[in-house]
Formats: sequence, structure tokens, C-alpha cells
Amino acid sequence: MDPDFKRAAKKRLLVDMLSSVKAAGGADWSVLIMDAVTTRVMSSACRISDVLDYGVSLVDNLVKRREALPHLAGVYFVTPTEHSARLILEDWKVRAPYRSAHIFFSSAVPPAVLDAIRACPLLIGALRSLKEVNHEFVAVDARTFLTSEQQSLQSLFGAGGEAGNTYRVEVATIATRLATVFAALNEAPAICFRAGKPPEDGGIGGGAEACALVAQRVALEVAERVSALQRSGRLPAEEACDLIVVDRGFDAVSPVIHEWTYEAMAYDLLGLEGSVFQYTAETASGKAEPKEHLLDERDELWVELRHKHFGFASQRVAQLLDEFRAKNRAASYKGGAEGGALDMRAMRGLVASLPQYREQLARLAVHVEIASRINKAIEERALVALGKLEQDLVFGDATSKEVIAFLAAHATTPAQEKLRLLMCYAATHPDKLDSAKLAQWQKLAKLGDADITTLTNLECLGVPVLKRSKPGRLAGLVRKRNRAVRKDRGADEDEEQWALSRFVPMVQELVEDLAAGTLSADDYPPVRAPDGRQAVSAPAPSSATKGASVRSVRSQWVTKRTAPAGGLESAGGSGAKAQGRRVVVFVVGGITRSEMRAAHKLSAKLGRPVLLGGTALDSPGTFLKRLGALTKADTASLEIDFNSTF
Repeated sequence: MDPDFKRAAKKRLLVDMLSSVKAAGGADWSVLIMDAVTTRVMSSACRISDVLDYGVSLVDNLVKRREALPHLAGVYFVTPTEHSARLILEDWKVRAPYRSAHIFFSSAVPPAVLDAIRACPLLIGALRSLKEVNHEFVAVDARTFLTSEQQSLQSLFGAGGEAGNTYRVEVATIATRLATVFAALNEAPAICFRAGKPPEDGGIGGGAEACALVAQRVALEVAERVSALQRSGRLPAEEACDLIVVDRGFDAVSPVIHEWTYEAMAYDLLGLEGSVFQYTAETASGKAEPKEHLLDERDELWVELRHKHFGFASQRVAQLLDEFRAKNRAASYKGGAEGGALDMRAMRGLVASLPQYREQLARLAVHVEIASRINKAIEERALVALGKLEQDLVFGDATSKEVIAFLAAHATTPAQEKLRLLMCYAATHPDKLDSAKLAQWQKLAKLGDADITTLTNLECLGVPVLKRSKPGRLAGLVRKRNRAVRKDRGADEDEEQWALSRFVPMVQELVEDLAAGTLSADDYPPVRAPDGRQAVSAPAPSSATKGASVRSVRSQWVTKRTAPAGGLESAGGSGAKAQGRRVVVFVVGGITRSEMRAAHKLSAKLGRPVLLGGTALDSPGTFLKRLGALTKADTASLEIDFNSTF
């Protein structure tokens, strides 16, 4: 299979699905009808120009009323729900709206849906294709996918636990969509999960047991669906890859700590949503004009820089500017002195001076703007000092004394930044906070009650934030570690070690341990024993300055750090790059961009494909909103816009 997962997903949808329509007796042109879920699936992998190349002349919405187009083939790509089936049958109730019908379901089809289709004579007469595509996930990039369950944190870890039907439906939906990933890979996984021990005594509420067993329940249901695919011949019998299922509580630091790489900082500090960066550019007449730029694989500079430290990215952008300036002496004059600061106004002059490079310079100008905005946010929010303290807390090099000193000295730092600092402390220093200390820190940091609720809601994920006089319900959920909860990793090959680059997410430790054969079977038990028998049974249900430029940040990141000997290459003990089978890590409750970076890095370092999946992709801001809502009965929808191209 293509090592680029997004490209492979695109091929599956276009070649394996759409190109089969004509071979099955379809018309030269067709209309593609999708529901909300499959629209996100399709738009994550394909552009509208891609589907046009495969004979699709129109893309339509299953839910909306549509006109009959009897000269076109009707291609339905939908989820196999009774609701979707009912809407398809409505199309064929009175007359044939299309020349022929081709139905592709995104996952396994229940018998009731098939029975309903058989009962419609008009549809059966025109039906040329009826297939399970088994493709119900969103491909984010070459190493990342989502099951697009935006409310999973609330449904699985929020108030009420599994009291209602939502918990069961959420687990089933996640498992169904995750199973289609392996159908797309054509590889059966060996599955293990982060073990959660049900609490035995009172403490954090009735949902504690359900929260503790989330990863186990998802893993078991995925195993059931994979077995069904194997029995039907859609998956090989032999296990050819590894799946590790964890919940968001296994690493509560990664969603809130400040990540210092280019992509993560852009989404964190600039408030980006989807892949669209909005900015204002000056026209030749000096008029301000709103612009949009897509940050995706079509932007080669974005792909080059997205996982690099911000200091390196800033220097790289500045280097490219120097190269363009060197092409024309007039450009050097208009852009300012060699090596000086550049902003968007100066970039306009550079573009005008080098019209033959207009497209490349316009794209470079976008990254000048992004880097300048990031640098400005760093200065205004005192993020260098804050970031150093966060990482010192994570590695056990700082205590509450340093936290108090920072809060006292940085009163103007935004409340959300201070909240994230306290959450880094709470996640790495279990059982340290009581009501008195929380009140003191709330007053010192000038945080609201909602901020403190968000902090203490880490307990819903199994993080023991508050002191307890005796073991409580969290005793079984949490593996308590003292202070230094991260291993200091060695330097990346061919890459300088910049300041504030110590932190790595625990996903990296997890995959390294698996590759080295040292992953604890007690902490991550397999669903099935080596002899094929089920090893785990299902749990019983329970009752600074304006206009800051790219150049001005250059010297800020020159400080290097000395990394310990060893590092990723020595993780397996031999020092050789491992060659092995695919590893898939799935995080119930959402993933972060630092974890996405780790998947790319590990794939290159270990010489084996590493895929990262999750129910959602969260920036620190969206994660805090979701976490804050866990103890609220009425939670507004936090659906993420996938910026569909359809």
C-alpha cells in the first residue's frame, strides 16, 4: 500500500469506487450524492477537480430535495443508516430519477437496510452496484486520520458517564469507523489497549468506571468488527500491523503545553481553523484586500516547515527572502537593508521588483505574515519564560514555587496561558492541590470560576488533581508518577536542538517502547492472546511590538541545549533503524498537532509506517472548551468545520 495514507485514501475513493461505476454499466457522467459524514470523508482526500476527472458532473446532498436527472447515473456514497436508506428510497418511490443506481456504503450494512432496498422495485431494477466501501474516516495528512466524532470527550468522559444510550452509541461508532481504516489498509491488526482498572470506592462520580474502561471497550468492539471483516473475506486472517488504543487521559499534558513547532504554533497562537489562513494584503494601488491561503500539501514551504522548530522556520523564511533579494538589486533596495526586517508592505515591493517570481513570492509572503504574527504573540504573552517553566515542570526541574513566582511577575499574561501552566503542573504533580491552594492560585492568576472548573475537570480523564485523605475512585484509574513524567530525548539527526524543544508527547514513548519490544503487557494488554484466543473479556455494564518581523525572532532561538546521549536511534538497544510492520495509535478523546508531528518523525526514524488516529483534532483552545464542558449538563455543540471543498 502507498505509504502516504492520505494519497492511498484518495486512490481508494476515486479508483476503487468511482471508476467502477462505468464498468458496472453506468453512464458516461454521473451525479455523486453524499450525506454529511461521507462528504467530510470525500472532501478530506479529494478536490472537486479530482471527482470531475472520474465522470462526476455534479455533487449533491442526500438530505436536500434534488431534481431528476435521467441522463446521468446516480452514485450514492452514504453511511449505512436507516435514515440514509430511507432518503435513497424516497428518490425511487415514484419514478427513476437517474439512468442507473450505484450505492456504496461507507461501512458494514445492517440487514434491515438491505431488506429495505430489496423492497423497492424501481431501485432494484436500476441497481448496477451495491458495495461496502468500508471507508468512514477523515484523512488529515499522510500519517493522520480522524473518525470525526467531535463530541466523544463529552459523551464518554462527561457528566452522566454511561447512564444513557449516548456512551454505547459513541463507542460503537468509533469502533465501526476505526475498523474501516484497517479495511482500507487491507491489514488485520493485533490490538492492545491502555488498561483501566475500575475504581472500587467513592470519589468522582458515577461515570468513573465507564471512563476508566473507554479504551478497553473501544478495543474490544474494534476486534469484533475486524473479525467480521475477516470472516467475510474483506481482511486477511493473519495479523499484519499493530493497533494501540488509548484514551486522552494517558497524556493530559500534550493538549495544553505550548508546542514550539511551526504548524502547532500557527494553530495555537493565530486561532486557525481548518487549513485556511486569512490575512490582508496590499494591492499595487495601496488598497487593503482580504486574502485566503490554504495550508496543505500544495504549499511546499508549509510541508517543509510545519514540523520544524519555530526558530528554524523563521531562519528558513528569512533565508529564502535573502535568495530572492539577491536576484535583483532593486528588490534589495525596496525590501530594506540586507538582513533587515521584512513585513507585508516590504514583500509587496519585492513582488513588484521580481514579477517573474510572483507566485513563489506571494506564497512566501504568506509565511512572512504567519511568522511575524507568531513572533508578536510570543513577545506579548511572555511565552518564552512560560514555555521554559512548562517544560521544567514536565521534566521535574521546577515546583510550585516557580509557578507562583511566574504568576506574580506576569500579571498581564492572558488567563488562558496561565490556566495551561497550572494544568501542566496538575497533570505532572498528582494529588498536590487542595481547595485552599486552588483558591490562592485562582486569586494570584486572576482566573475565573470557569477556568478552575476546567482545571479540575482533568479528573474526569483520570488525572488526580485534588488531594485526598484516603484513596478515592481515581486510585484505580491512574498510574501515579512522581514529578518527572517525560524522558529527555536525544537530538534529531541533521537538526539543531533549539531552546524549548525538550518536550515530546507520550505517543512517542509508546511507539518507541512497542518498536523496542518493551511495551508493558500489564499496562497495555492484548485483546487476543498469541494463540488467537480472546485475552480480555468485555466489562459488564455498570448501573510585544507592533509589526514584529521574521528577522527579529532569529536571535531568540540561537540558544542550543545539550541533549543526553542516546535518543530515538538507541530506543531499541541496537542503534540500527528498525524495519517492521505498521503501527497505528488511536486516541479516544482527540489528538494534538504535537502528536501528529511525532507520527511523522517516528515513521522516518524507525523505518516503519506510523499512523496516528483520533476522534478529533484539537488545538489547545478547543480542548479547553471541551474539557470545561465535561461537568455541564447542557453543552453546546463544538463541531469543527472541515472546510469542505464541496
